[in-house]
Amino acid sequence: MDDTPLYTSPCTAKSLWQEYRIYSDRIEFATLLGNMVVPFTDIESAALAGSDVDALFHGDLRLKNFRPALKLDWANFTDHIVLDKSTGYIHRILFTPENPAVFLEQLRGAMAARASDHSE
Repeated sequence: MDDTPLYTSPCTAKSLWQEYRIYSDRIEFATLLGNMVVPFTDIESAALAGSDVDALFHGDLRLKNFRPALKLDWANFTDHIVLDKSTGYIHRILFTPENPAVFLEQLRGAMAARASDHSE
């Protein structure tokens, strides 16, 4: 495993002072309970989602494609990323990097680069 992060979302109040890092082959969540590692090979999808509370106020219960999720921070209250995994006990992780759109762009770029490296 490469030990140099390609992108790091710093600790902020909305991430509950947790740091999220993208490496060339995985994502690491440095949480208050320890590191959680998700290899790119386990990722089914990653998407940007808006505030669940805001959606609820507008009548959207977000029940379509519902899966129980691990919420690492204030994901219900702000824009966040929904990460679906194919393995393990937890198949959906919700987390709030400092800038979710930039984090998702960096993640998709790293995953595409990894896929092209392995296709050759």
